[in-house]
Amino acid sequence: MAKIAPGSVLGLAFFVTLSSFVFLSLGQEKLGRHCSENPPSLNPNYGFGFVKDIGGLKAYVSGHSKRGILLVSDIFGYEAPHLRDIADRVALAGFYTVVPDFFYGDPYVQNSSRTIEEWSKNHGTDKGFKDAKKVTAALRKEGIHAVGAAGFCWGGKVVAQLASTNFTKATVLLHPSRVTLDDIKAVKVPISILAAELDNGTPPELLKQFEEALTANKIANRIKIFSKVQHGWTVRYNDSDATAVKAAIEAQIDMFIWLSKYLRWHL
Repeated sequence: MAKIAPGSVLGLAFFVTLSSFVFLSLGQEKLGRHCSENPPSLNPNYGFGFVKDIGGLKAYVSGHSKRGILLVSDIFGYEAPHLRDIADRVALAGFYTVVPDFFYGDPYVQNSSRTIEEWSKNHGTDKGFKDAKKVTAALRKEGIHAVGAAGFCWGGKVVAQLASTNFTKATVLLHPSRVTLDDIKAVKVPISILAAELDNGTPPELLKQFEEALTANKIANRIKIFSKVQHGWTVRYNDSDATAVKAAIEAQIDMFIWLSKYLRWHL
């Protein structure tokens, strides 16, 4: 078992403490219906951080560190409160957290005149991948050379593509959508996939193929299936549902541990 540096232990303890406080206070080629369920109430003013321009995109940023973590949202974008909560907790644990607006002020709106398929035509993950490279390149110019990435649903595809480059040190996919076996075969950095039991987008047989491909390519990997949860559970849970909150916090801590493990020696 790999040892964890003292700083990482303190960061994890802080993250777990914050997460406990929150708990107590409480189809591969297309984006499926599950991607739009339980939409958040967006709030541009939410969080302890602030919005700035990074690489030509607006981004919510939180924390001060030479180690960065890029969070790529689901289709509802960077103003989702739960997503910003994650960013703030990770930042308080010792990282510079960046949540870009990959949709340029046009996140998906449930029950609007546009279907999710129509919206996706203007917000493809290939464009997200290009923008993610711009953001990480801009972070390097700011002196942040060690960057980990985590992607949720739509963002899972983006960070999977990003993991095929040298822009990041480690990656986490949380209930990813549209990720293919070819995407996984191209991965070059340690990767963790956190999947939902009740998610047709990442069935067990596909996750098994992912694991086999990563292991064959000698890429450090961890795949975990969370029981009795649905797609989107890490960021689109109901705050009044203690079981849902607990499962979300568990996944967020897993994400933090994985990224921290591969970023901890980089200053």
